[in-house]
This record gives sequence, C-alpha cells and structure tokens, in this order.
Amino acid sequence: MSLKINDFFSTFKTSARALSNEKRQLAITAENIANAKTTKTIDGTPYRRKLMTRKNISPAVPFSHALRTASLQMRTSSGTHMAQSHYVPESVNQSGGSLIKTEVNESNQFRDVYDPSHPDANEEGIVRYPNINVVSEMLELISSSRSYEANLAVMGATKNMAERSLQV
Repeated sequence: MSLKINDFFSTFKTSARALSNEKRQLAITAENIANAKTTKTIDGTPYRRKLMTRKNISPAVPFSHALRTASLQMRTSSGTHMAQSHYVPESVNQSGGSLIKTEVNESNQFRDVYDPSHPDANEEGIVRYPNINVVSEMLELISSSRSYEANLAVMGATKNMAERSLQV
C-alpha cells in the first residue's frame, strides 16, 4: 500500500476542521448551560438556546455502491492476486474531506413558570425561561469532548505513521 504525503496532510486538515467544529460546539453548549436561568438579556427577552447544526453537503453515496466498488490496494508478488481499483468515494471532495456546513441557530422556545415573586414575572406571575435542559446540555458537552479527544488521537496516529514512514 502506498501513501502519498498529501494523504497525511488531508488527514490533518480533516481532523483540524473537526477539532474546530467540536471546540465551537463546546463553547455553545457551555454558553447554554451558563444561561439556563437567564430570564432577561440586553434586549429584554429571555436567553435563546443556541443550537449548532451540521449538514453534509457532499453528494450522497449509497453504502451498497461504496461497498461494491471498494477494494483494498496492496502490493503483492503478482498483479493477479488482487484486482486493481481506482475507487474514490463520491461523498469526498477533491481535497479529501467531506463537505460539511455548520450553522448556529437560536431557538424561539421558552418555558413558562409561575413565580409571582420573581422580578421578571409578568402581570399573571409567569416568568419565561430559556428552554434549556441542563442534563441534555451536559450530555452534549461529554459527546463533543469525546469527539474532540478522538480527533486528537487521529492526528497523533497520523503523525506517528508519517514519522515511521520517514524512518524506512
């Protein structure tokens, strides 16, 4: 199996994009947790929960098609041992990474709580809180943290492979 130097760089670029997105997700989630009880912002409304959405904008490739056309390229003692394949997944762009679009949106959902003693209560004694479930936000925090760690591990493994290939 032959690797080119660009293969290493494309792996680094993909992991770097993923690290950047996970860092952004961690910041958004931390902001949501910090403002879970914020009933009044500068504009006078309750804090709006922020959501980061990720959408794959690469062309879709059915798994069955990818499985049929994929083959492992290996060096063998005879060219007849394995069929040659020039498989390039269609969902991967020319630079070697999936095209993923990320957006941060604000939720317009709130929780109404009856608390006439609260300073932000309306005439009926209702206080509007952001619709933030702290337990769900903590799960998102853990998930993003694990993804961040996994991408760091990928970068480390790629670096070790590159170093070992230079030693040969």
